[in-house]
Amino acid sequence: MRHSKRASGSKAAPVTPKRMSIETGMMGNGHRRQLLEIVQAFQQFSRDTSEEEVVATFLKSAISMAKASRVRLIRNDGGNILVECEARRSQNNAIVVSHGRRPVESEGLFRNVFNSASLTYMPVFLGSTSFVQAQAWANPQTDTIDSPMLCVPVLLNEESKEILCLDTRSDTAPLDSTLVDHLTLLSAQAVMKRENLRLRARIALENRKIEEVEVALCANKRELAHMQRMSQTGSWRWRAATDTLEASSEFLRIYEISRERSIPSGKLINLTHPDDLPLVRIALVKAIAARRVFKLEFRIIVGFGEIKYVQVEGHPQTNDTEDLQYIGVTVDVTERRNAENALQAARAELARAHRLSTMGEMAASIVHEVYQPLTGIITNAEACLRWLSKSPAETARARDSARRVARDARRAADVFRGLRAVASNSGITKVPVDLDDAIREVAFLLQGELDRANIRLRLETAVAKPVLGDRTQIQQVLENLIRNSMDALLPVVGMQKSLFVNSASHDPAFAMVTVQDNGCGFGKHSAETLFDALFTTKPNGMGMGLKVCRSIVEAHGGLLQAERRERETVFRFTLPYIDGTSVNDIQN
Repeated sequence: MRHSKRASGSKAAPVTPKRMSIETGMMGNGHRRQLLEIVQAFQQFSRDTSEEEVVATFLKSAISMAKASRVRLIRNDGGNILVECEARRSQNNAIVVSHGRRPVESEGLFRNVFNSASLTYMPVFLGSTSFVQAQAWANPQTDTIDSPMLCVPVLLNEESKEILCLDTRSDTAPLDSTLVDHLTLLSAQAVMKRENLRLRARIALENRKIEEVEVALCANKRELAHMQRMSQTGSWRWRAATDTLEASSEFLRIYEISRERSIPSGKLINLTHPDDLPLVRIALVKAIAARRVFKLEFRIIVGFGEIKYVQVEGHPQTNDTEDLQYIGVTVDVTERRNAENALQAARAELARAHRLSTMGEMAASIVHEVYQPLTGIITNAEACLRWLSKSPAETARARDSARRVARDARRAADVFRGLRAVASNSGITKVPVDLDDAIREVAFLLQGELDRANIRLRLETAVAKPVLGDRTQIQQVLENLIRNSMDALLPVVGMQKSLFVNSASHDPAFAMVTVQDNGCGFGKHSAETLFDALFTTKPNGMGMGLKVCRSIVEAHGGLLQAERRERETVFRFTLPYIDGTSVNDIQN
């Protein structure tokens, strides 16, 4: 541990090996005592459990061996010279150890000591001694030494970051080379013990970290297994070299396979549904040959013939040895596929029910719309027969009745034609329609019934431009709305029964028709409920009139709405204008 070379120009005088060998053997009893103290210190080191205890034992043994007045362990901490620990003799000759870092006095002196120790790795004497005439390095004017001092470097990894500094007393025996050797041996053992404790502390810390990581890893594994169970997703790794899979517990649960370290791929192939097996084989062979990602969905047969749907996705992985591997997931999508199949079946059943409902609505609308012109035909035909059966026959009146029969027959034919167009999706034949004229015509046809029911009809027509649509269907809507108002006015007593029909421009693109009455209204039902199929407030109603009216208006590009006021019921519908300003403009 000591080297013979010294730094050039050094003021310290290391102990020369020649002079120290002369001193050896002259103090046999003292040396045996020192060896005994070293052995006792070593024994105490084995019992010390902290670095503080080791340092305290070290300083106590050193001060006892050297019979010094004070021993300090001084450390060079990044250029700062600090006293790390100190042992002193008290007045009753007891040894007192004090811990705690503090700045050292004569910092320049000890900095020179550290510089010398880092170059020579040998002890340094400061002041005069009995056998080595060594002088202090420091300037006597600034650094004075009360008594001779021995500084022994404490080596750690061939570095001297600490020195053991012993202050002698006046009655202290001369410092010899054997004492230096013993102190060096003691310091080496103390260093080893301190390093051992640090390593143990570091190992204990690492072990705690490893335990924490293992606990966290186990928790993550449990959480991952729980999440895979919840999502019905199993993970796996396939190795091409062995053609086996390493799979998670959820994967094994999906395939209903007992726990195995590695699963031959052939075992999984055997569980694939025979109808899906050829396509699965082809897709896997192509993906593996090209080393690309594959995504498959197929059926497997597990247990006692249970069929499951699984989704498989794999990604290629290649290591340094070119060993091809695939990692991926397998998801059990049986519930989703069953739900999709059930949804498709429900949609098919709903479509069938919708077709049946449409057929029923169509039949009801045919009956509803044709009933009125047929009733008119029967009534006018009977009237015609009565006029002809008189003697003499009243041919003029009979002729009027026959004309009305023809008119109602044409109306019935127009109704059939419109319904046939709707049923065949051929659309509506739209032509320019004078809306005000169509309203007046419907009012003229119903005037007789209005008079017999004592209902006062008031018309206000102010649409300057024609609308685009089917005149017969527009009049069909008007007649339905007016007849609904007439039915609502029949129970009214004690007040004037009023019916108001108005046409006006709603905005530059649409005309609006309003039918308003002061009848009994539609009760507590909502306005939108009136337009539901088969809903009616009439005892003998079919519940199709307003439904058909809304369909016709919407087919024309308009909107039909109902509104309930305090004592009035209002229906409004809009129809689009055509390009032009008047009927004459269109005809020209």
